[in-house]
Amino acid sequence: MAPTLRTASQGAGGVAKQVHRKRPARKEPQDEAWGFSLGFNKTNGTTRHTEDQHDTPEVESATNVEDAVAPLRAMAEKVGKEVETFAVTLDEFFNDLPTVENRFGAVFDLVLRFRDIANDAVERLKDQHERELRLQLRQEWAEQARGSGASTTSNPFASSTSAAPTARQTEQLAELRSWQQEADLWDLFRIMLNLHPFESDAEERRQEDEARLAKLSAPHRYAPEGDLWDRFLIEDKLAQERYDIKSWLERTAYHQQSDMQGIMEELETKARRGKGLWSSGWLHTREKIKGEKRIRTWPNAAESPLPQIRRSDNNDLLVTTLDADAVTRQERTLEKSDAYFERAMWIACWEMLRRGTPWHDVCEWFEERKEGWRAVTISAAMDRTDLSLSTSAFRRVCRMASRSALATDHEAAVFGLLGGDVKAVEKVCRTVDDHLYAYYNGMLLKQFDNYLLGTCPDKAAPAPWQRSINDDSLQNPEQAEAAIQDLILRLRKGPATSKEASQPMKIIQSYLLADEVGSLVHTVGAAIAETAALQGPEDVIFLRDRQAQQDGVPLPETEVALDPQTLRMAAHMAIVHRALSPDYLENLEGDELLEDENVLVAYIQALRAAGKRDLIPIYASKLQRMRYVIVLGRYLQDITDSQEQERVLGLLGEYDLDVKAILSEQLKWVLDHSLGHDFQPRPLRMLEKTDDTKLHPGQKIIIGFMSGIATPADEAMVRCLQWFHHMRGGWKIMFDSLSVALRTALMTGNIACARELNKAYPYAEVSNRKSYETIGRAIHVQETNAEPFDQQEAMNWEMMQRQSNTYYELTQLVDALEAMSEYRSEEQKYVSKAPKPPAVPGPLRQSFKKVKDTMDPIMKGILRKPVNEREERDLAFVRENYLPEMIIAYNTILHAAGNLITRDSLLDSMELSVVVANGKKDDEDNGLQEAFVKSGRMRELVESLALTSKVMLILKAEGKEWKPRKERRGMALGIWEIGGA
Repeated sequence: MAPTLRTASQGAGGVAKQVHRKRPARKEPQDEAWGFSLGFNKTNGTTRHTEDQHDTPEVESATNVEDAVAPLRAMAEKVGKEVETFAVTLDEFFNDLPTVENRFGAVFDLVLRFRDIANDAVERLKDQHERELRLQLRQEWAEQARGSGASTTSNPFASSTSAAPTARQTEQLAELRSWQQEADLWDLFRIMLNLHPFESDAEERRQEDEARLAKLSAPHRYAPEGDLWDRFLIEDKLAQERYDIKSWLERTAYHQQSDMQGIMEELETKARRGKGLWSSGWLHTREKIKGEKRIRTWPNAAESPLPQIRRSDNNDLLVTTLDADAVTRQERTLEKSDAYFERAMWIACWEMLRRGTPWHDVCEWFEERKEGWRAVTISAAMDRTDLSLSTSAFRRVCRMASRSALATDHEAAVFGLLGGDVKAVEKVCRTVDDHLYAYYNGMLLKQFDNYLLGTCPDKAAPAPWQRSINDDSLQNPEQAEAAIQDLILRLRKGPATSKEASQPMKIIQSYLLADEVGSLVHTVGAAIAETAALQGPEDVIFLRDRQAQQDGVPLPETEVALDPQTLRMAAHMAIVHRALSPDYLENLEGDELLEDENVLVAYIQALRAAGKRDLIPIYASKLQRMRYVIVLGRYLQDITDSQEQERVLGLLGEYDLDVKAILSEQLKWVLDHSLGHDFQPRPLRMLEKTDDTKLHPGQKIIIGFMSGIATPADEAMVRCLQWFHHMRGGWKIMFDSLSVALRTALMTGNIACARELNKAYPYAEVSNRKSYETIGRAIHVQETNAEPFDQQEAMNWEMMQRQSNTYYELTQLVDALEAMSEYRSEEQKYVSKAPKPPAVPGPLRQSFKKVKDTMDPIMKGILRKPVNEREERDLAFVRENYLPEMIIAYNTILHAAGNLITRDSLLDSMELSVVVANGKKDDEDNGLQEAFVKSGRMRELVESLALTSKVMLILKAEGKEWKPRKERRGMALGIWEIGGA
């Protein structure tokens, strides 16, 4: 709970002293609800269905993404519907901020609006469950009171039975109480902001304080203590802080604990007295004394010995008079029921003081029960409005009374509270806030007595504790901060308070009390990064500036991040803290900012799980560019609907986020998670050996080498590129991204993915759409017959052709592969039929024509115009590992077609050898010879061509008539004969 950072030298569960990082001067059990990665960094192996199978990590398909988010979404709904109200309020604040003159005032109003949102939620839920809430708080109070009793025999608060709330009511009551806690914490944040304004506002505040002081009389021995108290709070800012926090703790008790009516009902039940008997005082003891007086002579008060009257239930001596101090003076007791009544009175008094009940209400309460003397007893300490005499002496008396051995715990606590004795009060403290209240109250009263000694020595004689107290802890703000941190650490370790002190709300409260919002943000961010590291391989979405602890125990502040509500609070406090200090980012040292931003990143992940996608850009815009690019690159994977993608792109643009960088990061992430960071390139393998040298030249194409099923990772890549498709304009980044995706798929041998990309984003369609968005004309820039309007448009076309050329040629390569795969399937159908059909089927002829058409650009040379070094390396790999395989495969098709379709294909094989040998086609350098040489497959090509030539000679020897096409007249099989004409 304490605002601390654990050091590496500590063991499990250790908490170090507060580590103060240099901050800019301010001018004013793990829950799978998040898992931080939300399940999106968990990848499974999947097998691609190709002839050469290989394993690659899997990226979620659209269905898998929804399935992964669904169980988390129910947990994330705990963030509440008000999450949208918070986001809208924050958005309005930043929209108005540039025009605001008083930045601090605007931030202060923002915190007030956050508090009001929480209060509205409280009121909404309280209207529905006020009765159940009162009953629950009353039962909790009874349980705590029973647990704090000295013994079973002296404790009247045995457990009571009542109808338990339903599960639904219990959940709603928990939500109501958490909203109340949040509203109180926003109020505490407001208090701390008000106590520490900007320097410009501080000057105005000083002038206001001087005006208030001028209205008060100067300190003197006869000055009313009420004026001195007011002057004390104005002059001493540490005292004002303690007073404001003490008042806040009183309000939280009023909000979060049982009200006095519920306490009185519980006291009436446990003390076995009806409502009408509360005004009867020590009823049973009085009746016992009266009975004794009737049967014996009763001595005067000054005479001794006193009558020996025994309690009804044991042999303890009863008091013989009904004076208020009889128990203490005579050192005797009361009847059991009256002892309960007496204790109940002091309990009620304590609870009223703890809640800051106004003095007149306290008086009225006691008067109704004919216990007015109690109100008189404490009046000097509670009502300072018209006191002309000092109450310093009264506080000393109260401190002495609180240490009486005969006083009950609550009686001692009441006098300890009035006199500033912290130890006496701690005996009845049940909660963390009770202990804090005792501390702040005690320090404030001691500080006031010190003030009186310095300003009006005649009004306060020094007490023994004032001579021994460490003055620094009273007056020095740094020492005071260290003291409160020590108290918080003790409460975290104490068996009675450790559980409560480690709750997320209390952790935030501890940082606010220390005025360390910056440390809260940084420490929670560090806890997030450390917990994410403990879960498995680190993801750059959560960053840290130090090594994770080796003990495997998360920091206590992890609880803040694991609770949706407190995570939201921490995220908004982080934003408020930045808004207060415009130079905040510049003052952070090293990589501190990395951990600070983890809080916002975690909250964005929470919104992602809750399905609040429209709110994410608001918070992403508060991150550094590097960070929001990474985070949003992950988040966009969840969105698969085209219309929603277009809407989100619009939102990203509204918040001035770098859309191109975000989409590029998403593509990079998808590629990394599909193929791995260090994937191994895989050359194309589409051929296998065969002994049928008549139909094939020693090799044939593997049937179905492109029939692999697209994996979820492939589908994710296709979805990823859809974002670029929806982005207005973006010609270059669209084709750059398509090129990266397609050539990466080819380099890894993922032909199925390459086929899906080519199918989803055909060049012609993409070119028509993007050219219209870019230059206002829908054209196929690589094959258009249109003429540019002017020289500028002609230059634009040339640039667009250059930027899209690589993807265009890659799609040509994939088209050729698909055509050859289709031909091989049709060929196998034909040759497998028995008896063999007399005529060649149309599909086989068509598929053969398609092969020739798609191979023509390959023969002319492709992938020889890279735009950068990386693309040059990638294209070199594709050329060397794809083109030789495809050329040899093409020759096998020509060889088979010479037997099945037309012998002209054998002449095409002759031309193929010339094209490769010369390295040119149509007088253009095609680079095929270079590809074969670098791949070391020239001999393989020569052997394939030789087998084809052998078939040609066999056909010639058989004397089968053959007439070449018109354009090939003059070419005949005889040219392959040795010595032929």
